[in-house]
Amino acid sequence: MPNAEYVEITQHMTPEDSESLLREMLRIAGVDEAHPDPTAAWEVFKRYAAVPVECARDFLFFQIGDSQPDRDIAGYFDFVREFEMRGPSGDDPVWFEQVHIEFNVPIPLKLNVDAVTHYSTDFSDYREFFQSVEGLPVFRTGLSFKGFVLSVYHTGV
Repeated sequence: MPNAEYVEITQHMTPEDSESLLREMLRIAGVDEAHPDPTAAWEVFKRYAAVPVECARDFLFFQIGDSQPDRDIAGYFDFVREFEMRGPSGDDPVWFEQVHIEFNVPIPLKLNVDAVTHYSTDFSDYREFFQSVEGLPVFRTGLSFKGFVLSVYHTGV
């Protein structure tokens, strides 16, 4: 049985398939809708980022902020892996897909932070990106917040 430190990959994985793997990694780490622990989820996300997935390239981003009135959500604390997908010819990007670990803040609760998005493409490698995110005051604010609603999902963008 795999554990939170090690999950064996035995097949080529699509971005959509990787959502199931991420869910399993989170479950093994004790993170689920009833126990939305952002610290444990962040550690899982860092391991998930290293899992090979079929795509032209991928990158990560972290986002946090208050107020998404169109979704009736007051705030969000979100870890995202984005995949650039290409057609059979390998030419220009055809589409992008994302897998999210999203912690939503139900109204009327608030994080009281300004919106921040941090992209891995601004760093030389994922390790540097993770260290930078972990140094952000808003990241620490998100880790300490109680009352999140967890959502893990795959989407096309």
